[in-house]
Amino acid sequence: MNSDTIKGSLQKVGGRIEESAGVLVGDENLKVAGKEDQLKGAAREAWGNVKDAGNALIDRARAAKLDAEIKSERSTEFEREHEVVRE
Repeated sequence: MNSDTIKGSLQKVGGRIEESAGVLVGDENLKVAGKEDQLKGAAREAWGNVKDAGNALIDRARAAKLDAEIKSERSTEFEREHEVVRE
């Protein structure tokens, strides 16, 4: 979880509080501002989730590359040890 995800979640909560306060005191502007903050928070949280997914994908690609390199080295080593001849 990155800072955008956390900040988005907090902004959504703040927006809910703001909206509730607007309903409680009968202030339509406060209520609308709270809904706006909830939408902004949801967008920021979604962006944070996209960043997390991208980072996870990069991590998996790096691990797969490392795995392929290790397998290639093992294959080369095996061929050297067993004198495998390629035509």
